[in-house]
Amino acid sequence: MEQIKSDIVDYLKANSFMDNNTSLKDNDSLTQNGIIDSIGLLELMDYICDKYSIEIPEDMLTPENFDSLQGITNMITKLAK
Repeated sequence: MEQIKSDIVDYLKANSFMDNNTSLKDNDSLTQNGIIDSIGLLELMDYICDKYSIEIPEDMLTPENFDSLQGITNMITKLAK
């Protein structure tokens, strides 16, 4: 799970969503902290699908699954089984 979180943070930094000095806690809101917007969320979804070879079902496209590192990690872990 830590590797998934690290991958997501690396992606966000590499794609200029956050700078190298920004720290992010597991449950910090990506949208409320201004890290990512709706277009960024779509790009993040594409990255997740490609990186982990998963498809995200429509019913899992919820704020709980995409607004924090913990939510994203939990979703990926469920789908990658």
